[in-house]
Amino acid sequence: MVQVDVFWGYGFGASLAVASGRTLAKTAQPFHTRHGFSTAVFLALFWAPTGMLLLLRHPSWETMQAADSLASIPVFLTLAFGITNVTQGLLGFWVGQKLMAARRYYLANLNWLLGYFGMFFILVYGWDGLGFDRFFYDRDMLAGSPAWTPGAGTGATILGTLGALFRFLVSGVAVTLYEDGLWLLPPFFVLMYRWHAEGLRGEGKRVELARDLPAWIKSYLGAVFGIGLGAAIFCAVVTNYVGAALGVGDHVARALGQIPAETTRHVASYLLGLPLGLAILAATVLKPNGVASRILAPWIGER
Repeated sequence: MVQVDVFWGYGFGASLAVASGRTLAKTAQPFHTRHGFSTAVFLALFWAPTGMLLLLRHPSWETMQAADSLASIPVFLTLAFGITNVTQGLLGFWVGQKLMAARRYYLANLNWLLGYFGMFFILVYGWDGLGFDRFFYDRDMLAGSPAWTPGAGTGATILGTLGALFRFLVSGVAVTLYEDGLWLLPPFFVLMYRWHAEGLRGEGKRVELARDLPAWIKSYLGAVFGIGLGAAIFCAVVTNYVGAALGVGDHVARALGQIPAETTRHVASYLLGLPLGLAILAATVLKPNGVASRILAPWIGER
């Protein structure tokens, strides 16, 4: 989605920095290396086109239901979307390289997870508390489906969300996502494995394809969905309850104009809820030698 791909792109670039960081630890200009060049090529030829394909096929969904059609999207936004998919990935790569060069391996992994957290938080909660409702509404499932309205995706209930999830898995958007994955993920994991293996071998460590590749993919995906998505859901819940305590009403009713918007209190719920949720996670799941570091151990370099 347009609103989240800058975070996802950052996560991809930062991930490739972790994989290549040991090899480039003493390199002053990482973008002048084959790793930096390959990262830019990957972002431009594999990552950016996947978002553009979704935008062309499903403009409403790709803009989180903010646009009715491709023609209604401002030209500058479309151009910025394509550009930032590359630039944000390069930014993630640069920050990750700095952390790896400083031997802050755990922080370098949290750096790419930060990109996934930002992506998932917007998808789950968004700017109006209805990110999940927007995500699960695919107006292309049926010809002539109406534009999204608050509550149309899931009804904003747990059972409604579960039903929407199963419908979404066979939707037109999901099919495009599967196609994007077939184009994007194989080269990504090839680069991640080759570069990480190269760095470990350079440190005199033994690497075996049959043993290490499955373990590294399991670790990476476990961190993405267990930590990145899990942290986003937790912070969304905290933010939502902080909003409720401040007097922010039901999000669907607010969006439909059935109750006062309470915009100031809604904004305050983010300013208070997000830091609170992240502080709790930092003291528990994300602390050194905690759950996150154990899941990320293969990428931190531990056996």
